[in-house]
Amino acid sequence: MKIYDTTFLIDLQRDFVNGTKGPATRFLESHPDEDCAISVISEVEFLEGYEQYREGLDFLAPFQKRDVTRPIALIASRIRRRLRRQGSMIGDFDILIASTALDAESELVTANTEHFARISDLKLVNYRKL
Repeated sequence: MKIYDTTFLIDLQRDFVNGTKGPATRFLESHPDEDCAISVISEVEFLEGYEQYREGLDFLAPFQKRDVTRPIALIASRIRRRLRRQGSMIGDFDILIASTALDAESELVTANTEHFARISDLKLVNYRKL
């Protein structure tokens, strides 16, 4: 299973609207049998772009949703503590998305490797660089 970050979802939606095959669409097409999921945190970020979120929910329907559970919250708390001590903090939403991928023992598919690379043990795939 792969966990898809908000950057991926935005690029995929842009491909869909424009009728193009950008990096997000090509990545999905190259992994046709792979289970794909998103954190509900990515759902929050993605739906922020919609005045009426029904269209956004329809777009996200094919993705499994992973709720923030207690184990994910505990992973996130450890990550926040470590990043704060290192002076390399990132946003809480990114920490929760990364914690979702770590909890699922999955790769995180994103273009935001600058922030996510600060989290040790997180397996990243930059779909824009493939």
